[in-house]
Amino acid sequence: MLKCRDIAHQGSDHADGRMTWRQSLSYGFHLLMCGHCRTFVRHLRTTMAFTRSLPDKDTLSAEQVNTIVSHATAQHQKTLGTL
Repeated sequence: MLKCRDIAHQGSDHADGRMTWRQSLSYGFHLLMCGHCRTFVRHLRTTMAFTRSLPDKDTLSAEQVNTIVSHATAQHQKTLGTL
């Protein structure tokens, strides 16, 4: 069975679908058993989706960066309120 550190190390591979079916099964089984890792994976997926949705960083103005950071901070505060 995988350990929590394995889940953290393989998180992006799992989120990107770069695991064999056997690795994915073992990963999923650990997530069924471990609430802390489920939370970690949920946050990892949210972070990955957020960064993929950002436009090219070279085209952002300072105002746009401030807006993005403010929005991310608000979402983080909202998430902490639901835990």
